[in-house]
Amino acid sequence: MNGQHSRRDFLKRSGAVGAGLTLAGLHGTVTAVDRSVDRSLKIGFVGVGRRGSNLLKILLELKGVEIRALCDIRQDRVTRAQRWVVEASQREPAGYSRGETDFKRMYEQEDLDLVMTATPWQWHVPVCVAALEAGKHAATEVPAAVTLDECWQLVEAAEKAGKQCTMLENYCYFRKAMVILNMIRQGVFGELLHCEGRSQENWIWENWHLFNSDGTMGWVAEHLAKRNGNLYPTHGFGPMAIWANVNRGDRLDHLVSMSSEGRALKLHAEKSFGKDHTLAQRTYNQGDANITLVRSVNGVTFTLYFGGQSPQPWSPEHKVQGTLGSCIGELFDYGPQRDGWIQVKLFEQKKEQATHGRWGSYWDYAQKYDHPLWKALGAAADKHRAKDWSGAYDYLMLYQLVNALRRGQKPPMDVYDAATWSAISELSERSVAQRSATLDFPDFTRGKWRNAAPTDLSLV
Repeated sequence: MNGQHSRRDFLKRSGAVGAGLTLAGLHGTVTAVDRSVDRSLKIGFVGVGRRGSNLLKILLELKGVEIRALCDIRQDRVTRAQRWVVEASQREPAGYSRGETDFKRMYEQEDLDLVMTATPWQWHVPVCVAALEAGKHAATEVPAAVTLDECWQLVEAAEKAGKQCTMLENYCYFRKAMVILNMIRQGVFGELLHCEGRSQENWIWENWHLFNSDGTMGWVAEHLAKRNGNLYPTHGFGPMAIWANVNRGDRLDHLVSMSSEGRALKLHAEKSFGKDHTLAQRTYNQGDANITLVRSVNGVTFTLYFGGQSPQPWSPEHKVQGTLGSCIGELFDYGPQRDGWIQVKLFEQKKEQATHGRWGSYWDYAQKYDHPLWKALGAAADKHRAKDWSGAYDYLMLYQLVNALRRGQKPPMDVYDAATWSAISELSERSVAQRSATLDFPDFTRGKWRNAAPTDLSLV
């Protein structure tokens, strides 16, 4: 059977009800779940800085959550978070702040179901692997891992422990991303051919862990100084992976990557501290623009753009191209960003010359194809926007994770997704270093992708 034929067959299956973890029809319903096993989820949290604090506050609003322990290298952060938990009418959680690895002591002393981490990237795998080895589920901020070896560590630790390990990729829950997912599942775009995604974070202009006011280097800048590739791929790739059923009927096959020269960090250091400062004198390897091309086994292609050092607007722009139509625009659905444009069923439009070639607005499709999860929980999610721009998406993401684990189900995104999406980092670095060499993707699922059911994120 050739690849094209098997891909068409799979697309027919992808709209049907799947088994187990998250699937239901996407025609106005959400997944029915067995609520007979509802129980509280005992959570320990590692890293309660800015990002961790936002996630913790949402967890405290979810039903069936008990925050049992908090860990951070700074005691003041632990104390502040403990106060929030008490103010949410829970008992004060235990605090751990004796050093970078005090999370291990937390695992030994606390009865926990799930450990969540929002630490710097290099600590994601140590925190999660130790949690899995201690018999606890794990969830991590993005990316889940920095190296291919770390990706394999996560997969092997989760499989050995029989526990879940998921990555907290909130871009998958953007309302527009889920409208597009619904349209794809209902065949609006026909057979999926190509996707594009951007991760432009505007790190310098938001001063996001780059240079500290005392003239030292922040942890993100340390990565940018030493590495060169797509270091932050999952925001751009996560929604596309779900749209294209990556690890669920298809898998990534190979990639190529190239980077521009890197000028912006050095210039930023000069302007901030002077040309003679140590930070202005050193070399920064990361190119200011990186483009990575990926192809799946079934022939779907992906383009990923990365760059947050040079001045440019934050842009979560994505594109979907299928045999019957395309859409392009920013996934963010709140504020002054562009709406995005959609054109579908081009071949049918040829019959109507008056409309042939016209593009419709995203809003022409938004209501009809609004995702069932947003229909069910959108009002509750939107209440979190005023607190943090990503609050609505974080709410839906954490809601699904918590409720899946409380009911003994797999979360919508598993350890194979975490490993596959994160693996783009080292593979892109290797490709850039080898003059855009073509590199193969590991199959972290070891063949399980062939029979895995698609994810539609409908679990409530």
